[in-house]
Amino acid sequence: MFDERGREILESLRGLDAAKISKVFPKIDDFVDQLSSVQGHVYRDRNVARVSLIHRSSLVHWPLDKRGVYSNERLEFLGDAFLSYFVAVESMIAHPGWQEGELSKLRAAIVGTESLAQKSKAIGMGDMLILGKGESMQAGHQRESILADAFEAVTAAMLLDAGSDATWAWLRGIFVQDVLLGNDILQKFDAKSRFQQWVQGIVGNPPVYRVIGTESTPEKTEFIVGGFLGRTEVARALAPNKRVASKIVAQKLVNMVDSGELTAEMVKLYSEEG
Repeated sequence: MFDERGREILESLRGLDAAKISKVFPKIDDFVDQLSSVQGHVYRDRNVARVSLIHRSSLVHWPLDKRGVYSNERLEFLGDAFLSYFVAVESMIAHPGWQEGELSKLRAAIVGTESLAQKSKAIGMGDMLILGKGESMQAGHQRESILADAFEAVTAAMLLDAGSDATWAWLRGIFVQDVLLGNDILQKFDAKSRFQQWVQGIVGNPPVYRVIGTESTPEKTEFIVGGFLGRTEVARALAPNKRVASKIVAQKLVNMVDSGELTAEMVKLYSEEG
């Protein structure tokens, strides 16, 4: 068990009405077993695992009586804090010469929505989540924000039930390479800032990232974002949201600079044309 305070949190979750939830979502205990397999931990208190898998959108199934029904939002809060602490400690150990600014950027990159969503996908988190019909129809199981929040919630569930040592070991297995490859992670995370500083040092004006279209299927809509210098589109990317697409474009632009495909003279020319 985590500690005395952790036991108090677990007590607050024991009011979950598992039978009530199972009537609507009969596979919830199968999902708990799947989570246990992924984390390598058999839950003594299965309610904390159940709650960690319940997205707030599913609460619409009980419009008049939500007694005994909780979402994983409070567990997200705890998991977010523990993840930040874990990454901060591991980063300081792995990079003893780094200063606060570099450590903060690495932590932000590793515990950011995009990174946590990728980790969630890798462990099959989307298949375990309990979502409302609306979210399910809109491919909520693939949505980055939902997946990232769910990773935080199941981290908290394991923390409360298995303790900090076991949870730390599980997280190390998932994040150790990200922490060790800190410089590479920082370069990708900070591509937008790097490219902007480089361009502004040449022409004084920043690049512009603009949505130029969308591609839609019945399951999802993805955004096409272009990176512009003046009126010239230099690179583009397709992603589920504008933020991620902009980051991908920025990384493409940085790669073009590093390879010599995009030069300072070209930046001046494109900017003059604008």
